[in-house]
Amino acid sequence: MFDRTVITPRLQTRFSSASQRAKPHLRTVVLVLIALTVFFTLSSVRHLAAAIAARHSLAGGSGDEFRHKLLAHTQDVADKGLPHWLQDGTIHRSTTSVRGNAPIEKDKPTLSEQLQQRSEVKSTGGYAVESIDTSSQQDLLQTTLAKSGKCNIMNNTDYWGEPVKWGPNNKLASAEACCADCHSYQPSTSEDLNCNVWVYCGDKDKCGNQYMDCWLKHLAHPAAVAPKSGGEIPWTAGILLAAAQNEAATTQTLEEEVDRRYHIIITAQGAATHWQARVHYYWYKKVKAQCEAAGQCDMGGFTRLLHSGHPDELMDEIPSFVANPLPDEGHKGYVVLNRPYAFVQWLQGAAITEKYVFMSEPDHIWLKPMPNLMVGQRPASFPFFYIEPSKTEFLPITQKFTGPLSRKQAEKIAPVGNAPTLLSLAQLQKMAPTWMNTSMAIFGDQQANKEWGWVLEMYGFAISCFKEDVGPIDLHLKMMSQPPWDEKMDPYYLLHYTYGNDYTLEGTFTPGKIGAWRFDKRSYSEKPPPRNLGAPPDGMKNELVRHLIKALNEATNHIPGWDEYSASGRATQFWDGKL
Repeated sequence: MFDRTVITPRLQTRFSSASQRAKPHLRTVVLVLIALTVFFTLSSVRHLAAAIAARHSLAGGSGDEFRHKLLAHTQDVADKGLPHWLQDGTIHRSTTSVRGNAPIEKDKPTLSEQLQQRSEVKSTGGYAVESIDTSSQQDLLQTTLAKSGKCNIMNNTDYWGEPVKWGPNNKLASAEACCADCHSYQPSTSEDLNCNVWVYCGDKDKCGNQYMDCWLKHLAHPAAVAPKSGGEIPWTAGILLAAAQNEAATTQTLEEEVDRRYHIIITAQGAATHWQARVHYYWYKKVKAQCEAAGQCDMGGFTRLLHSGHPDELMDEIPSFVANPLPDEGHKGYVVLNRPYAFVQWLQGAAITEKYVFMSEPDHIWLKPMPNLMVGQRPASFPFFYIEPSKTEFLPITQKFTGPLSRKQAEKIAPVGNAPTLLSLAQLQKMAPTWMNTSMAIFGDQQANKEWGWVLEMYGFAISCFKEDVGPIDLHLKMMSQPPWDEKMDPYYLLHYTYGNDYTLEGTFTPGKIGAWRFDKRSYSEKPPPRNLGAPPDGMKNELVRHLIKALNEATNHIPGWDEYSASGRATQFWDGKL
């Protein structure tokens, strides 16, 4: 169209007469332009919604915080690095555990009453919201919640996951209605993802445009994920646990056994695990003594599985079994591959009196006695969120070692590594050869090796448990803490000091940045740490980090000759095991 500011009177006369003839055509053009405008507007909205969904499916903290975690984990030798695909996402480690709802008290409004109170809202945050049919939603709530039993409601909590229904398109009146929507969600096909996680934004002031958003999501193992939580989180969340998982959370054992003791075993090779094993053994002895003094104790004997092929100077201090490593061409520098091979040798050559085995690691410190967490013959293990064999891009790789699997079948593979894991001796004997062979096959596969990297042996363990029908495996987040991401001592049994701990002198946590005060086990990869490490700043509030330093100092002061050992890296004096 011409700019009328440059049209002369003569031209204006011409255009005036021409415009009369062109009116039908102009109407057509206008209609086309309107149609195009509507099309592009809707397209933009779809892109915006997709962006919101992508952002929300990765909800859980800052990228810098997560990259700091990645850096720590990729440097862990048996240090298990993380696949590249996690570098832009975040999962915040927290101490939040999954709990069911308390019974509704008589003086509190019922679900129906709460729904009635909230159903008056017609629109919010710029989104048009249809009037809510209260009676039908009440029926839905009563039906679905009666069948499911619980919503597992967690306030100030947000779970990540793959969206199956987007929040901006699913405005609901309450968290309970969102829970009911998750329960009643029906996938389009048998292979589409179901809903087992829901999150709802019910704080009008904090949620903004996300107010009343109900996201329905899917996680392969929702019980394995620690959600993001805290007073600043406006979301309310819940997970739908399978019956077996609920049973595992509330039942100690399905059978009466007089002796449920488990044998503790750690694997070691190299200078770093040399001093860590001594600290671990000290705390094992101390916590076991506390366990036995309290009465019935499930903690049994101890073995350091040394897969260097030759004895070292700690043989008389720590009960040890020496296993041969793979030939150099068998692991090509990936020494973690020696671990499953060493277990096969140990099972063939050791006399093990306990019926159960607990696989731990040198950089674990015992916090308190752990009962046998197995329910019947179901193994108990700590879940690692980055073990995802059913993930879309990993499923074809997983199938190389399992044969054809649907995604739902692949989700039965537990997201675990061998440590910490508690299983029966018979189960370990059954799966260990497969673990060894599968790990070697994964290592030899170029695509699997590239994608799974330092954690490929963990994938080998998880896949082998699935292949040998060792399971289902119950997942226990409370089994192990990982400071600085975890902060409170309770409810954990173990402390895993795999990550760096960095703080300012005022006690502020500085993830991704070396702090003025820090402890990182990698600083002592060649020689042990000295005695009497400096305490964290007074303003530092992390209980686990503070306990870690106290635990290291106590062990290194109790084990004789530590000063010389720290200076030279070689032990010449040994602990007699007396506390």
